[in-house]
Amino acid sequence: MKLTISDVAQLLAIPETTLKRWIQQGKIPAIQDRNRYSFVKKDLIKWAKNHNIFLHDDSRENLSKNPQSEYSVLEAMKKGGVFFNVHGDNVTDVLRNVVSTAQIPFDVDKNLLYDMLLQREKLASTGIGSGVAIPHPRYPIENFVGSTIITTCFTEKKIDFKSIDGAPVFVVFMMLSPSTDMHLKFLSRLSYFLRNDSFISLLKKCSEPECLFDKVEKIEKSIDG
Repeated sequence: MKLTISDVAQLLAIPETTLKRWIQQGKIPAIQDRNRYSFVKKDLIKWAKNHNIFLHDDSRENLSKNPQSEYSVLEAMKKGGVFFNVHGDNVTDVLRNVVSTAQIPFDVDKNLLYDMLLQREKLASTGIGSGVAIPHPRYPIENFVGSTIITTCFTEKKIDFKSIDGAPVFVVFMMLSPSTDMHLKFLSRLSYFLRNDSFISLLKKCSEPECLFDKVEKIEKSIDG
């Protein structure tokens, strides 16, 4: 099935001008026929998954089916902790400091986790745009059991994560889940939050955990309500 520029812009919830720029920069797979561009849906879906981007028609309908108690981003963030002025001049330094700072179970090997995060970045950047990155292991980490943990780290400096939109990253949400299925469900919910302009605006001026938690709780209630 082929999609038009208009179709894909709606699926990604971005302006057509941004999509056209991504095409010209070779950031998204597109087919050119004379002066027109089209997309193969299965290729677009694969690209979106590789870049941690959820297509717009996958979001709210599926999210509303998830009970808040089981897939609560708020609870996952509280478990992982919120940290400010995390040091680092580049991706590797920031990830090292995120791992060392994160509130994760004592039996999780932090050195192994760090290596897994770096391996995932080599496959494709976890910078999803708008100054946000969601680093995570490609596979569930050994000895990690229980529920998903999201560690929120605001970086001291803006970091070039090679994000799809080219914007430097200022906030990192490191996500650890006990299973791939759980990871995808939380990634879907968190991605929905990041489509909310007011949420992004809050992230840019957030200075304390409660500020973030209050906003997350309001958005989550609107999803599950």
